[in-house]
Amino acid sequence: MGTATAILRTTMDITETIRVCIRESFQDDEQSFDFGNDDELLTILDSLQILRMLIDLETQYSIKVENSELTPENLGTVDRLAAFIAKKK
Repeated sequence: MGTATAILRTTMDITETIRVCIRESFQDDEQSFDFGNDDELLTILDSLQILRMLIDLETQYSIKVENSELTPENLGTVDRLAAFIAKKK
């Protein structure tokens, strides 16, 4: 498997982890919603939920997100967040 393929597979795995985290942590039977990987996270979650998710992801992937990295370019969508985490690993 080439490096590009490995990075793509890692990003896809992270994307699924983020989606599962959102569904299991922030949705319940009464508040279920569908969202795409390119939907803005702030339309899906509030800022506190995003921070809680980031803390969980930092622990799971053994990374540290610096305050200067808390930008829409890094965290704005599921896809951007997955790519950011893959790059941090």
